[in-house]
Amino acid sequence: MKQEEPLLAQPAIRLAWKKYRHLWKHAEVPARHLLLKEGDISRKAFLIEKGSIRTWFYHDGKEISFQFFFEGDVVSSPQSMRKHIPSPFSIETLEPSTIRWLDAGDMEKVRKDPVLYQFIIEQAGDKQAEFMQHFFSYLKDSPTQRYENLLRQKPEVIRRVPLQHIASYLGITQVSLSRIRNKIK
Repeated sequence: MKQEEPLLAQPAIRLAWKKYRHLWKHAEVPARHLLLKEGDISRKAFLIEKGSIRTWFYHDGKEISFQFFFEGDVVSSPQSMRKHIPSPFSIETLEPSTIRWLDAGDMEKVRKDPVLYQFIIEQAGDKQAEFMQHFFSYLKDSPTQRYENLLRQKPEVIRRVPLQHIASYLGITQVSLSRIRNKIK
């Protein structure tokens, strides 16, 4: 990485990053680029330097978005990578993105560094907690409440993610999302 990223602000993490930086490959990818296809076995973990990524799966012929990732986030299909089983979801860029990626073999080397591996685990744990919060909101809140939660808790999603993916994430149609947005304005 060319500049110091906010995610590497802690000296111990910055040192660990420098030690393993050579393992992370660099890529510039366009918007709507599939990094992992549902059903394929994951062999990479991605660190977003610039851009955004969504995870999604097919259900009844529709794409269902269930998480969004931005600069500093790590995204992968960890169970697929660890157990060599098909990924239950796809990983796709939403914007032109600059990413670093680490293959499964090199991930084993990183796992041996307690500082960097702990950082990656904490990132994954934060995303899992975010997913659980969304899941419970999906079960107990109305679509309007889910949209208001998104506005309040993750305004970056509203600013950067196309409306069809936001609607899918909220479990509603684009028409319903339009009505909710007009009602809240």
